[in-house]
Amino acid sequence: MRRPRGNRPGGLRRLDDLLDRAVGRNTERWDSRDRGGERRRERGPAVRDMDIRRDREIFERLTALDYDYLLCQRFAAGQRVLGDLLVQSVVGRAQNGHGWFTDEFGISLRFPDATFERILSVLEKTDPNLRGLQVRERRGALVTRFGRWLLENLEKPRLRLEVDGAPPLGIDFLAGHEVDTRAFCTGMVLAGFMDDWQHRRTAMMQHKKTFGGHPFSVGGGDIVIVDREKFELCGLEDPGATVLDEDQLRELRDFGIICRDARAPYRFPEHDQVYFRRRLGEGVCDDLALIWVAATYGYDALLGAFLMDGIDTYDKYLLDLTWGGYDTWLAGQIQQRFLDLNDRPLVSDERIFDLIHFAAKRNDPLLNLSSSHRRLIQFESGAPVPTILNHWRFVMGEPVYDIRLGYTRLPAEEFYAGAWHRLQAAKLPVPAPRFIKPRKDR
Repeated sequence: MRRPRGNRPGGLRRLDDLLDRAVGRNTERWDSRDRGGERRRERGPAVRDMDIRRDREIFERLTALDYDYLLCQRFAAGQRVLGDLLVQSVVGRAQNGHGWFTDEFGISLRFPDATFERILSVLEKTDPNLRGLQVRERRGALVTRFGRWLLENLEKPRLRLEVDGAPPLGIDFLAGHEVDTRAFCTGMVLAGFMDDWQHRRTAMMQHKKTFGGHPFSVGGGDIVIVDREKFELCGLEDPGATVLDEDQLRELRDFGIICRDARAPYRFPEHDQVYFRRRLGEGVCDDLALIWVAATYGYDALLGAFLMDGIDTYDKYLLDLTWGGYDTWLAGQIQQRFLDLNDRPLVSDERIFDLIHFAAKRNDPLLNLSSSHRRLIQFESGAPVPTILNHWRFVMGEPVYDIRLGYTRLPAEEFYAGAWHRLQAAKLPVPAPRFIKPRKDR
């Protein structure tokens, strides 16, 4: 839907033009979604775009079904945290027409206007604990309690993973586990910076070629704080799908859409955090990043990277907002503490660049996969361990379970074979993968 223009002031007309250029919109031709719909009609309707206001009954029914379905799956976490985590999965599934968001003919029903709050507005009707601000507050408490606990205990050589009597992020297999503090924090720093745009940009300068000798590239962007009302009014629907140059970003700041002070406190719902893409292209495969950390620094570092990846997931929907993301902020705090203690940061920039290079989806062999935190803690069909521990089995040379990974359902044989070839190219000695086939009676 195009924004009504009318007799808008000159500054706002410039903003309209800016946003039109940003999304490649040509006001003299069809909207891109109209052209997509025309192509779908020619091929047959594989996907239908829906509207929550128009299709409210369908949206509410499928949202409830999808959430209940996810709650019935087996995870390495308790119900106390799963209820607040899985709402986020439903948002993505609704926006992309995955899971239960299909019709009786198997056609995906995609709700592009699905948001965290709109999903919760449905779920809270049957569960009063799923009110939007309450869920955001609990998610925030889960990550900030862990962050405070970690920063208060960094000088201890070993840490028992227990925060207020519970394992971090409610992960069952972490209960009672003790880690080497330096190794654990090393994994956290690596994972906390692997999505940072400045590190990705420099990684492309340090690593100019893929393992196969092709030009190396990785996409990325920045998380910034926006004035929520102004951002919604400006009509820039998905700044993660296009690239804005510095002049365009400056105009968004001048109009008060992007906040200026990175150190000021910001809170939802007056403000929100938004991902602005700085370079087109595929990003990093979280699974490969975790495997690289495990193969390079061991199990305790893997746990640190895994938890930081989980923090990045929860950070998407909180009350108190952090410029750049809480995970990147926490990684910076850890680095600074070790710098104060030892006169040097815990992790060098070069190691962060190595991780980004290794785990980039567009390195060789190509691997278009990145498991969400929900997928990493899920027990996939035929596996008695969650996916994250299946990755550790692979690094240790133990037989891995022949599961399917991520939302693309990539076969384990294909993924671990690709991961092994990358490890060989990086000169990390991990045995070739062996597989445990699922029993036929399952």
